[in-house]
Amino acid sequence: MSKTENSFVSGIKIVFTDRDFRTIFISLFIIGLSVGGFMPYLTVWATNTLHATSFQAGFLFVPMSIIGLIVSFYLASLSDKWGKRKPFIIWALLIGTISRVPLAFTHSYTIALILLAIGGFNAFSFFFALLNDFIVKKQESKSQAGTITGTVRMAFSQGYIFGPMLGALIIDNGGYTLLFLLSGLLSLATLGWVLFALKEDSMLQTSAHASSKAPAGIPSVLIAVFVAALFIFAGDSGRSMYLPLYITDTLKQSVSIVGILFTVTSVFELVFMPLGGYFSDKIGVKRFFVIGIACQVLYFVLTSLHLPLSGLIALQVFYAFILSATMGVGMVYAQSLAPRQIGLATTAYMTAIQTSAVVSSLAMGSLVSVIPLPSTFYILAVFAVVSGVMFLFMKQKPAEEMS
Repeated sequence: MSKTENSFVSGIKIVFTDRDFRTIFISLFIIGLSVGGFMPYLTVWATNTLHATSFQAGFLFVPMSIIGLIVSFYLASLSDKWGKRKPFIIWALLIGTISRVPLAFTHSYTIALILLAIGGFNAFSFFFALLNDFIVKKQESKSQAGTITGTVRMAFSQGYIFGPMLGALIIDNGGYTLLFLLSGLLSLATLGWVLFALKEDSMLQTSAHASSKAPAGIPSVLIAVFVAALFIFAGDSGRSMYLPLYITDTLKQSVSIVGILFTVTSVFELVFMPLGGYFSDKIGVKRFFVIGIACQVLYFVLTSLHLPLSGLIALQVFYAFILSATMGVGMVYAQSLAPRQIGLATTAYMTAIQTSAVVSSLAMGSLVSVIPLPSTFYILAVFAVVSGVMFLFMKQKPAEEMS
């Protein structure tokens, strides 16, 4: 085995042999199953069960995004000051269970809106802030931060691959009631796993956190991170919203082809997430991240060119590589911009995902009926350009601040 291969394999091996990394990996896999099991079917459930209009069904995501944004930022700041993540993870998982189970029994749109808004506060960003804490704490892990983060991020992707399949099976056999109950139980199972496997003495208590008093407030660089990331994920949300229409309406393909193309991306994520992290360790996090954003621009431009189905399949493989940069390495880069406020940095980046669907809807929704559908992907390319320029001019903190 070559030195390069050994370095890559050893980075992955750390995740599965170290108790702390393994705990986060398993937690994110279960969360991926839980979220992937019900989220793709939320609008269909609202339309069929709550008799909501198309606008109302889409609006379900708006309060969820806003609450998640406000509450997560505040609690992330607290976690930086306390130097602890576990209490916040526990409460987020408990709230996730409480907000999801009642959805199984409600037939009120208003109640559903409130419950989903409450569920906007999630544990996702706290897990990745904790992951960074462990990487900083464990000296042997620092040089493989990208590989470790990419591998752990892969866990959520794995869950999200099987989640929609599991969700469809449950709906066919037990309906939406069973779907939401199972999703809540998976959240509860994650909570139980965290309580059992994540020991309090594993939490970081170094000068980077509680003992140094993390700065108060949200620094301007993290506001810039949120805005720039919002443009990245608005592009990703736009792809999720309008690529299915492009496939069925423009290319005249069946709905099953849509599923195949999205599955192709998810499957190749399992390869590119740890691999992308590894290459970011070698060439630099910022450089790899900016290359990924440049590739996102290229992806949207090529998608707009009326490619045949075979070309579109190749692009979905290419997009898996892009996600390794934007979803995985991008978060590591965001953390490096504010190393003394890891919770806030992670939250700034991750909450952009929650709010990106609103931006995509506003930017593309009205244009789809005016210009040809493939041409709307140029808008997403512009989003990626803006994001890339913003991130290019952000400066990472000196290495000594990361320790």
